Amino acid sequence: MEKCPICSDKKIKLKHKIDNFKYYLCVKCKTLILGNNSYSSKKLKMYYKEDFEYTAAIANEKRIKKQANKILKKLKSINPNGKTLLDIGSGFGFFLEEAKKFKLKTLGIEPSLKLTKLAKNKNLKIVNQTFEEYFSKNPDKKFDYITIIHVLEHIKDPRKWLKMAFSLLNKNGVIYIETPNLDSHLYRAEKDRYTFLTPPDHLWIFSSNSLTNLIKNISSLKVIKISTYSYPEHLMGIIKTIFKNKNNYLKKNINPNNRKSNKNKGKSITKKIKYVVFDRILAPLFTPILNINQYGSILGLYIKKK
Repeated sequence: MEKCPICSDKKIKLKHKIDNFKYYLCVKCKTLILGNNSYSSKKLKMYYKEDFEYTAAIANEKRIKKQANKILKKLKSINPNGKTLLDIGSGFGFFLEEAKKFKLKTLGIEPSLKLTKLAKNKNLKIVNQTFEEYFSKNPDKKFDYITIIHVLEHIKDPRKWLKMAFSLLNKNGVIYIETPNLDSHLYRAEKDRYTFLTPPDHLWIFSSNSLTNLIKNISSLKVIKISTYSYPEHLMGIIKTIFKNKNNYLKKNINPNNRKSNKNKGKSITKKIKYVVFDRILAPLFTPILNINQYGSILGLYIKKK
């Protein structure tokens, strides 16, 4: 890789190897880039339409809807008169369900047929196609709000793609972009085992700097707010990573002859106690600390059209 596709700087270095994939880091704008992506646009399109699944969303429906509610309140505060919303990459339609509670006229776009089947059963208006396909047929359709949640990291040409999305905004319209945060404590702790290093679908891991670089040349736009948030499992992931080497050391040095016959039962009870104390009680209390100075696991940008 000769230069960064985001900022065109040549200070690029190999950062991670995941199976046969390589991620490169742009030192200047702080972007991770999947460099040797053998998946063609056509192959990626078929992957999302036929094979892509997001089972974690089903298990976290309540939490996703709670976060959606916060986002929608912020969107309304920035543009109180907005009435229409486009959700790109709408998945199972959880965000659209919350948006309807705000009396918004909504439309979702989702390329995965598996994901849209459940959403359509909820009487939500979702078109089963890529955003590029939708845009080619509806280049003049305008919206007051556009949400792009955990989508941009999948896009092969994010600058061109965002320009298309921005062109669909009404005056005073607001776009919300959400994506994994390269500046996060989670990335710094997990490194090669980073939760969001998932090739071939994650082509980019952005920082706030690289995201603002993507939109800085579009004069009609203004970044209103940059924020981050984290989930308790992100804090636990950091803690587990920190203590991983220590645990491995202890396992290697425990004398097997000193172990009791009921060791599995004891471990099971201890594991349950740890889960309740750390995962369910302490982690939710201390997770907000991760978000100080925008080091949270998930990055969110609110961008307004002047």
